[in-house]
Amino acid sequence: MWCTYFAVAVALVATADAYSAGAPTGACKDMIPRHPVSAQTRQPPYTITTSTKTVKGGNSMEVTISGKSPSDKIRGLLLQARSGDDIVGSFKVDPKDPFAQLLNCGTPDNAVTHKKHDESEDKQTVKFTWTPPADLKGEIKFRATIALNGAVFWVGVESAPVRVV
Repeated sequence: MWCTYFAVAVALVATADAYSAGAPTGACKDMIPRHPVSAQTRQPPYTITTSTKTVKGGNSMEVTISGKSPSDKIRGLLLQARSGDDIVGSFKVDPKDPFAQLLNCGTPDNAVTHKKHDESEDKQTVKFTWTPPADLKGEIKFRATIALNGAVFWVGVESAPVRVV
């Protein structure tokens, strides 16, 4: 029995470390990390807020993800803007950002994920700039998978709708 617990613990650490450098592109559509455990079903301790509720196509806006308390850190992340099931727009992330990097989920820069980092660099709040395509019209929502650690994560955390005009 002791060996079984040890084997499971090693598998969890190895799998979590496999994606410590960011979400795999295989998670782009369903946003489910390939961790060996299921997503949390309780309410997430994170919120996604936007700098505006209406944005003109081609104009940028800010998106903020925050933990509700100081202990609600962000260890892992996959963030996209969705129009229905379509991933839309593009993000900007400083290449020197120690936490985040851009991910190509079918189009360059249309998603943000985490970089490999030390636990001391986990964030309680992260901010990104997003720009909708100039010809986009309609409603979008920001959707994220947010990981507290390799075994505790939430899939499909959403912002309030943003209208693109």
